[in-house]
Amino acid sequence: MPDTPTLAAAASKALILASVPRGMRRTPDQQAFLRALREDPQVLGLRYDGYGNLLRIAQLIAWAADWKTMCSRPTIAGICERTGLSKATVKRWVRWLRDHGWLGVVEQGTTVRFRKGTSAGLDDDGLGNRAALWVLCIPRDITPVPTEDTSSEQAKRASEPPSLSLPRRDKEDPTRTREAPRRSHRSPRISPTWGLHQSPRTKRDRLAACERLRQESNVLRRMTPWYLRWLLQPFLVAGWTPADVLHALDVRADGSVWTYTWKSVDELRYIPGWVRHRLKAWWGEDGQVLPSRSQRVAVVVARQRAEQEARRREWEVRAAVAGIELAPRMSRVEALAPPPALVADARSGPNEAFRRARVELDRRRQKRGLGGGYRVAITSSITSMP
Repeated sequence: MPDTPTLAAAASKALILASVPRGMRRTPDQQAFLRALREDPQVLGLRYDGYGNLLRIAQLIAWAADWKTMCSRPTIAGICERTGLSKATVKRWVRWLRDHGWLGVVEQGTTVRFRKGTSAGLDDDGLGNRAALWVLCIPRDITPVPTEDTSSEQAKRASEPPSLSLPRRDKEDPTRTREAPRRSHRSPRISPTWGLHQSPRTKRDRLAACERLRQESNVLRRMTPWYLRWLLQPFLVAGWTPADVLHALDVRADGSVWTYTWKSVDELRYIPGWVRHRLKAWWGEDGQVLPSRSQRVAVVVARQRAEQEARRREWEVRAAVAGIELAPRMSRVEALAPPPALVADARSGPNEAFRRARVELDRRRQKRGLGGGYRVAITSSITSMP
């Protein structure tokens, strides 16, 4: 048996409950913890980049929690590797969660320090480096948002994060003397029904197109629509559609297909850099965006129609020289419509051949005993038709 002591035992229930900050309680599950964190007014007041970093870090901590004790022991290095954030950023947001009571410290992390020139640890307890143990907490009383309150406080307590609506710049107190506070204007929601093959023209249209891109791509879903609009601005201004952007992320401008060396989106360390690298193949040597796939197809179709129109005019000139009268051009609706003779026959009723065949069929059925008075009446009515 080794001389090292046994590993630290699991934290007791009393220790976990004692680690819960005042005014908070242990969360029943991970979803309740993330939901309460998203709806917290202090979290909603953060900038969109800080809001996204905080939720990504909190989500990884919640995923690493034990289902029974709701205690989590992730490492700072692991969080940095999964999120792609720096160590200082991860530590700052973890400290923010601890200071605001969302994480209760059950066990402090330990680090073994070594004296220079020796292999013996100064603070070595035989267990080595251990990550801190946190318990997930939520507020004791979470009041629901009233439906009849339309003041500015309702906008601050809304569950919709700032990344899903335009930034609000309302102030509670005026900045200067004799200045009236501004009225808070709720910005419109982003339209989720933007066409996949529709080219945006205005800034609001480009925002709706980016939201549609986030719905179609799991990679682009990791970015906000505002950041995505800024990232794809040269392409959207050039008349690209969301389908063109998705095509450019998979196929180069010369027609060659990109290869994927990763199996999950979590393996991408910096998604905006990956998007820029893929779309760099669609930049020309003059620094301008190349035509997209839909624009190239539109040019080919326009050229084909121009050639067809030129051939038609050439035929008309030849027919006029030869003295041949061509039939007038018909539209697509007129070409697919049935001839007028068939429409007139259908409206005038059954013809004479149909009447004779129907009378013969009823006569045979009546002879076999299957007709009856009803068939005789039908026969008489058909024969009496004009």
